[in-house]
Amino acid sequence: MTLKIGMIGTGWFSRKHADILSKMDGVQVQAICGTSKEKAADMASDYEGANGYVQCMEMLDVEELDAVYIVTPPMVRGEIELELLERGIPFLIEKPLGTEDKIPAKVLERMNESSLITSVGYHFRYSDSVQYLKENVNGQALGMVLGKWMGEMPMVGWWRD
Repeated sequence: MTLKIGMIGTGWFSRKHADILSKMDGVQVQAICGTSKEKAADMASDYEGANGYVQCMEMLDVEELDAVYIVTPPMVRGEIELELLERGIPFLIEKPLGTEDKIPAKVLERMNESSLITSVGYHFRYSDSVQYLKENVNGQALGMVLGKWMGEMPMVGWWRD
């Protein structure tokens, strides 16, 4: 059986997810949805058999997807997750979940009414440094923990100085 995955978003991080998924046995990056047909088609051309879409609902209507990755800016969140929950399609969503708590709270409420598998991309939670911190805090209350990105990260959009 091959898992067919849809990607919503065509940015750098979406491509990282798709690249990793495309190298896994039994996984097919099947559909890409972007803000333009050109962006979606360009990214889809990197994955054998993938189709590009500019409308999420069209992608979900046409493709038979086993799961979807949502890698979009937080200001466009809410409708996508609710539609996936309605259709019973599992998803992973990258953080942050929204720009305010109202939309993520509504999505959480609907998730709690469902048995659908969902996940948030908190990948650093499992890093060696975080595990080390957990083991060495010894139950002490922490006021604040400061983290820093070590390595390369493309400077895009509002992150630019």
